[in-house]
Amino acid sequence: MKAIKGLSFVVLFSIFTVLGGGVVVRADGTAKAVPTFAKDIAPILYENCTSCHRPGDIAPMSLITYRDTRPWARAIKDTVLAGEMPPWLADPHNSSGTFRDERILDQATIDTLVAWVDGGAPQGEGDLPALPDFPENWTYKDGEPDYVFELPVEYEIAAEGQEEYLDFYVAIPWEEDRFAEVIELRPSNRSVVHHAGAYVVDLPPGTRVGEHGILETFDGEVLDRDAASKLSRKNSTRIEQQVFNQFNLAGSSKLISYVPGRGVERFMPGTGKRVTAGKYVRFTMHYNAVGQVETDQSKLGLWFNTKPVHHEVLTRQAGNPVPTSAFGHDIYIVQGEEIVPTLDENGERVRPKIPNIPPYEGNWKITGITPITEPITLYGLSPHMHLRGKSLRWVVTFPDGREETILDVPKFDFNWQIHYELAEPMHIPAGSKITGIGVYDNSLANRWNPGPQLEVYWGDQSWDEMYQAFTEYTIDSQDLTRLIETTDGAQE
Repeated sequence: MKAIKGLSFVVLFSIFTVLGGGVVVRADGTAKAVPTFAKDIAPILYENCTSCHRPGDIAPMSLITYRDTRPWARAIKDTVLAGEMPPWLADPHNSSGTFRDERILDQATIDTLVAWVDGGAPQGEGDLPALPDFPENWTYKDGEPDYVFELPVEYEIAAEGQEEYLDFYVAIPWEEDRFAEVIELRPSNRSVVHHAGAYVVDLPPGTRVGEHGILETFDGEVLDRDAASKLSRKNSTRIEQQVFNQFNLAGSSKLISYVPGRGVERFMPGTGKRVTAGKYVRFTMHYNAVGQVETDQSKLGLWFNTKPVHHEVLTRQAGNPVPTSAFGHDIYIVQGEEIVPTLDENGERVRPKIPNIPPYEGNWKITGITPITEPITLYGLSPHMHLRGKSLRWVVTFPDGREETILDVPKFDFNWQIHYELAEPMHIPAGSKITGIGVYDNSLANRWNPGPQLEVYWGDQSWDEMYQAFTEYTIDSQDLTRLIETTDGAQE
């Protein structure tokens, strides 16, 4: 046998040797009983795995009963040792932030799972612990939603063809603005939902919601997303409102995104997402064909605030060319060269056209820089890229020049696009900047690459690309508890 790392004729054994009677002898000579499913493993699975690994949810197998779990024992060991499960892509060694939704098993838990598998994966005796109380059809486990919006139609997705990108509109029925402390966007059929988003919007001028929640003109002409967008831009003085609260804050429109790996967001007590009275929830649905006719009727669940809301949570995408409250003009840098924004027919800055990714390019970089013009508090970060996405990293540069990496996702995975919730909100002073650094791999080394020989365009389809480095934040000065409405509507 060849020498391995300087050792000759070494036979590599497992760290555990299993003896009769359910006892494991460790490499150091100590003995310990083999863990059992009933006593040791079920509590671990229920705490860390069954939010996805249960009937009707996203995972391909259930891990609730011993009979469910036993065939997957070896796979559980392998994926846990490889760090693939539970899925968590942030690098803890290069991310200064700690995250309250972190899914990382401690070493003792990993050792218990490995010992169970190596010990023959016994069932053991006794009753299983109580299952987590997941409300039916929801991942968030703290009771049923206070309110549910639903697609106005069970939409049918064809067996084959182009991926579909559709908008559905549902009226918001209440008379006063409400705040959601928890939001969940949940497809009824995950197999066909590539990703989805929920937004609070006004309708574009001259339009109404027609049959099945689809946008149409007053003449009955059905509008697709491009037509609605063009109509909005044409009427730029009366554009579709993305902002409509008393502070006129950009970023108030987006409620949540669903992609594999995310779809639930929890906001700190005293903060939340505004759901504006008299507006519409727009479901933006991206469907893909799976070889047979399927249907979907996604739902949006809201759990309203449990404490009075003092700050409204907003969403920002790095690289937005339009200055808004607390932010200046953003900057795009592609492969080391700044991309200058262009002007539309109304003289307004629009997002610059990003060059396509060349064939076989394995380390193609885009950077979005967001200047901070007044103090904000950062709560969460979400990366979104497509199949060539390789890594995404957020760096804060403070006014004194000090830099801090908040989140580093060095191995982006299109199949697990996690929203990272900061355990402690981060206060960022004016004069700082947030930089999102995205890297793409269009080479043969990328196992998910559908065509390394092709130039990659920017667009909605999975084989196109996106760069969306989202941040969720509040503006420190916009404290709802200090807002005083005067009799003429002015604010102080």
